[in-house]
Amino acid sequence: MSKENNFYIGWINNIPIRFKSEYELVMMFSSISFYPVKASLKLYLIKGGEKIEINSIKSLEDKVLIDNEEAALDFVRLFTKPELHVFFDLYAIEIFKKGENPFEPYGSVDEDFYLKYNLRPAKVYKSNDNFIVERFLMFYPDDEGIIPKRIALVKEYVYPNGKYENEILNEIYDPIINEIKTPVD
Repeated sequence: MSKENNFYIGWINNIPIRFKSEYELVMMFSSISFYPVKASLKLYLIKGGEKIEINSIKSLEDKVLIDNEEAALDFVRLFTKPELHVFFDLYAIEIFKKGENPFEPYGSVDEDFYLKYNLRPAKVYKSNDNFIVERFLMFYPDDEGIIPKRIALVKEYVYPNGKYENEILNEIYDPIINEIKTPVD
């Protein structure tokens, strides 16, 4: 880890995303304390002297290569990964059945809940000019406290250049959802 202008730099390893150039995904955090914590964290694509801040899903557009179903799923999981989701504007993490979750314990639900709401693993398929990912995401409550934490079946459209769109197909509201562990709890 190195230091640059009061920011420590940490390379993010094991990100299976292919970039159009030789970019590296880098997280920087300030040596000066900020609240909320997100204020002290920054995510960048770095190549040589070029540094591009990543602060939304759209900021990855035209910088990635999505050429198959696996790449599409890896791409959408990038911005719902527990350790990275705060950098993107979706504010959600993926839901998994306990014991099948690569991000245990975040987003894990027990089998009874999984079956009660007919949850299922992510599915990906190729469409005409894009890939479609359907998966269950848990969205955080809004800042005003009007919309509670909820789970939704989301259809995500991923284009080869990283363009991203989504639509919510179904939402689940249940008090048990508040007990699901998230990185911000």
